[in-house]
Amino acid sequence: MKNFPAVRRAVWIFAFLLSWSVVASALPNDVDYSIQAQLDTVKNVIMAQEQVRFVNHTGAALSEIWFHLYPNAFKKNSNSNFQQQLQRIGRIDPSRLYANPNDDAFIDIKSLSANGQDLQFSVNDTLMRAALAKPLADGEEIKLSISFIYDLMEAPSSALYASSLAIRSAHRRGVYTMTLWFPKVVVYDNKNGWNLVQFGYVGEFYSDFGAYHIELTLPSEMVVAATGVMTKETVNGALKTQVWDATNVHDFAWVASSRYQVTETKLANNTIVRTIYLNLSQMHSIALDAVQYFNQQFGAYPYPVVTVAQVEAGGGMEFPGIVMIGGGGSLEVVHELAHQWWYGTVGNNEEDEAWLDEGFATFSQELYDIEHLGRAYQTARSSFNFREPGVSVLTSASKFNSLGVYANSVYTKGSGVLWMLRGMLGKEKFDQLLRTYYDRLKFKNAMTPDFAAVSEEVSGQKLDWFFDEWLRTTKTLDFAVTRATSAAQADGTFNLQATVTRAGEAIMPVRVQFVLADGSKLEEIWDGQSAEKQFTIQTKVALLQVIVDPDQDLLEQDRTNNAGFAQNRTTVVSLPAITVSVFAHLTPE
Repeated sequence: MKNFPAVRRAVWIFAFLLSWSVVASALPNDVDYSIQAQLDTVKNVIMAQEQVRFVNHTGAALSEIWFHLYPNAFKKNSNSNFQQQLQRIGRIDPSRLYANPNDDAFIDIKSLSANGQDLQFSVNDTLMRAALAKPLADGEEIKLSISFIYDLMEAPSSALYASSLAIRSAHRRGVYTMTLWFPKVVVYDNKNGWNLVQFGYVGEFYSDFGAYHIELTLPSEMVVAATGVMTKETVNGALKTQVWDATNVHDFAWVASSRYQVTETKLANNTIVRTIYLNLSQMHSIALDAVQYFNQQFGAYPYPVVTVAQVEAGGGMEFPGIVMIGGGGSLEVVHELAHQWWYGTVGNNEEDEAWLDEGFATFSQELYDIEHLGRAYQTARSSFNFREPGVSVLTSASKFNSLGVYANSVYTKGSGVLWMLRGMLGKEKFDQLLRTYYDRLKFKNAMTPDFAAVSEEVSGQKLDWFFDEWLRTTKTLDFAVTRATSAAQADGTFNLQATVTRAGEAIMPVRVQFVLADGSKLEEIWDGQSAEKQFTIQTKVALLQVIVDPDQDLLEQDRTNNAGFAQNRTTVVSLPAITVSVFAHLTPE
């Protein structure tokens, strides 16, 4: 539905959002952190004091506040949710998590108080419940103080990539990767209330945006990179204390090692691109290219510094302002940097709607490969040879029983949905859509209806059927050219006829292209509503080939039947469109 009146469009968008049974944009609770932490590299522990400022914007009085204690996922012999999934889904014995058999990993809460009064708290796996002395009314503020110790594990070499053992935080060979390292307030939103999901092997995170003031004390010879900007450093003999500040971020991560080297470049817009590495110095040029490309494509990176850090454990992982890299290849670096736009700046619930960051980051990395590196459109896209995984994109991460199916649904199909939308709307309109979405949802946790609403607004089209079909169902699609003829007429013209069929439950409009013997092309758009469509065209030139979905945008199950070559009035040879030149000698009737 194009160009319908603004009022009518607004009414429809409102109705569409209601149909998704959520209200767009997660609640913006105010959550700010101040942490004083000391790293002991002999005992490999962090001793810390944490202060949390929480302003209740839930619309209800709260009698409790929940925290994530992510390190407990790796506590030895704990039978944590993570370790259960590691065995069931990853077929990996939890004992393989530890390089040192005598090692362990956990977070120990020493005390918890609010406004100077001790609070009762209880810990269950990776979640902690703090009972408030009195209900916190909507709009009220509370300040909590937490004393804790984080016992770090030494990671084995097999944990280099996050996809192998999902070790995000550990030390190895003098390199400390510090993520998920402090008690973190659970998000309370208007969809789930408290999002009480235990950390698992499949799926990632969900956090409120806020401000972080972090004081890190550690050996003075260590080089540090972190979320935000270092605003002060004090050296006291063998130790130094660095102060780091960050605003409008939803997490704080850091790395440290005496082995690190640093390269940095200031861009024209004053953003500093910093690479901190052991031996992968080539990452810097990749990072520079990617950041500048995404700045132009989606909108300016909003923070002062972005850091690419080589790590020994937990590589291939993104956090606000910093990404952890294991292998250093272009695909890994570009994908993780794309997350600075999709996850870092525009946040989302990675448990319920992981496609909003992983699908978007995959699409962005593929777009970079095509437009910046010159890779072929087909070979750059993970969704080109798509096979429906059988689990819908909007399935919660904790419900997946296979990492492969999760990746195919969230990364591959998620990216493919964006490529299809781009094909429907056209490059110019789609680019405008992503820039508008990025600008509007900056520093917020977006939900799928937010993206759908912006898509509606920018395109002026009704797209509920599209998002519902491709994100909520596992319907499949397959177009085929089953007949193509070219009959010479007495007046010297040609009667072109073609039959295109649609198999599967999904319905999509599709471009049908007629390639004539002189190289010229004619196109028609079929709405794909029926199972079959007959085409009849009169031309002055004979038909050579009929191609359905010529740009190969759609998530089809079989592309080998998308091209039909006219041999005679009733016979068609169906082969991939890429083999056109083989049939150049054919002469239609």
